[in-house]
Amino acid sequence: MPTAQAQAVWQFVDRDGVTHMGNVPPSASRGVIWLEGVGSAAPAGRSGTGSTNAAKLPGYAAAQPLLEEAARAQALEPELVIAVAAAESGFNADAVSRKGALGLMQIMPATAERYGVAGRSATGGSHAVMDPKVNVQVGSRYLADLLRMFDGDKELALAAYNAGEGAVVKYGRRIPPYPETQQYVDKVMRLYRTLMR
Repeated sequence: MPTAQAQAVWQFVDRDGVTHMGNVPPSASRGVIWLEGVGSAAPAGRSGTGSTNAAKLPGYAAAQPLLEEAARAQALEPELVIAVAAAESGFNADAVSRKGALGLMQIMPATAERYGVAGRSATGGSHAVMDPKVNVQVGSRYLADLLRMFDGDKELALAAYNAGEGAVVKYGRRIPPYPETQQYVDKVMRLYRTLMR
């Protein structure tokens, strides 16, 4: 594990599917993935080479082709969809949040239903949106709709993805003053910019 430096960033997904990030080593470092080049500059002695950050997260290899295919189907930048999945679940296809968001792109059951995905999977186990391919298709369609709704403004679309489009509209088509949403938008945009390098 690298020494703690101001620009070194770690990330892990806990048992509840919540993604945690920071630049100071957590008290329990088990399961922590160190990301290179996230933020304004890479730490001394570490490279800041673009997409290697996402590629180091567990589950990335399996998720990447699904995310890229879903992005292309919606005419979205694959890097943006990948950044959303990285921030939402750390590419954990089995992630379930305390609020009930599901899978790679943390889709709420109500959102899944809005896009025609409801109930249990064909095998009868989990919600149908837990299927990674279905999950990324729904998440990408929702993200594309939000980008259209907010005239292509990525930050507003991401704020709506996190807090709901009603919250963005309520605050005058601005990022709502919720710390969680503001941090989420910043996190996804940093991951997106890193992937675009």
